[in-house]
Amino acid sequence: MAFLDEDDALEPDEPELPRSGGGGGRPRPYLGRRLVALAIGVGIIVLIVLGVRGCLDARKERGFENYVQDLSAIASESQQLSEEFFGRLKDPGDLSPLSFKAEIAADRSTAESLLQRVQGLDTPGELADEQQELELAFQLRADGIGGTADQISTALGNNPTEATDAIADYMRYFVASDVLYGRSRDGIDTELKTQEIKVAEDVPDASFLPSLDWLETTFLSETLAGVSSGAGACKGVCGLALFETKVNGTTLTPDTTNTITGGGPFELEVSAQNQGDSDATNVPVTYNLSGGSKQIEGDDSIEAIKPGETESTKLTIEPDPDSGADLTLEVTVGPIPGEEIADNNTSNYTVNFSS
Repeated sequence: MAFLDEDDALEPDEPELPRSGGGGGRPRPYLGRRLVALAIGVGIIVLIVLGVRGCLDARKERGFENYVQDLSAIASESQQLSEEFFGRLKDPGDLSPLSFKAEIAADRSTAESLLQRVQGLDTPGELADEQQELELAFQLRADGIGGTADQISTALGNNPTEATDAIADYMRYFVASDVLYGRSRDGIDTELKTQEIKVAEDVPDASFLPSLDWLETTFLSETLAGVSSGAGACKGVCGLALFETKVNGTTLTPDTTNTITGGGPFELEVSAQNQGDSDATNVPVTYNLSGGSKQIEGDDSIEAIKPGETESTKLTIEPDPDSGADLTLEVTVGPIPGEEIADNNTSNYTVNFSS
């Protein structure tokens, strides 16, 4: 029956039923792979975050450690400066006034250098306030020594009262600096504990002023008298006189206007005579030129003058004085300890520098 076979051939195929999305279907293989990749990616991110955080923590810890180490070195040098500065004031030894002033000037340079090093510290952000107090503390120390250096020449002279009072005021700078340094040190220690950072050594207690006695003018006067007594002393009758003063070879006369021609630099030559009966050593020589647009002064010393002899020293007048104006030049030699009459130690001259 051929027609029956034809009907079977023409019968359409049954359509396939779509796969159900329910739990009855098989899971897709690529979905599992995606979940595994996602888990690996999250793990990598976590490791990166932990690694970065660890690096940052290590960098922060090194920053604190380096800061404390550098500050400790500066503080130790500041303590050494204090010992040398006050030790020299208390016991000048064999230093002449000129050498003593040079040492104080060197202390000033050291204090300024320490200040610059404090200002250059690589400071962690958490210690910004403490760093500000540190800088102010070291600024006060530099200013205190600098002010003392400015006043020391006058304090060792004939009229020391005002200069000694000024030095006593500068000593108070050190009190303020010690308070600020202590506050900063406590703040640094607190922050280290907060950050749970252990350092090899704590910031030292670098107080600068050794005793409050230095605030007393009487104590300072007695101390500085010891500096003066170490220079120029004589064992017998002591007496000095300003013998002669020259500028660029021209001898000056007190009672007339002295005209100095030619340009600078101008050289002042001062001669002193020992009118006593024993050697005079480390005789101070000072000059002051006033009346112009600027105050000019300088000092030096004569190493030794034998009884009855005359010795001289030369000083450069700098900066160059005003030209064409009548200026007053005051020159002084000594006095030295034991010298009771100093009327002939000083002369005043009227000088006109003409170019």
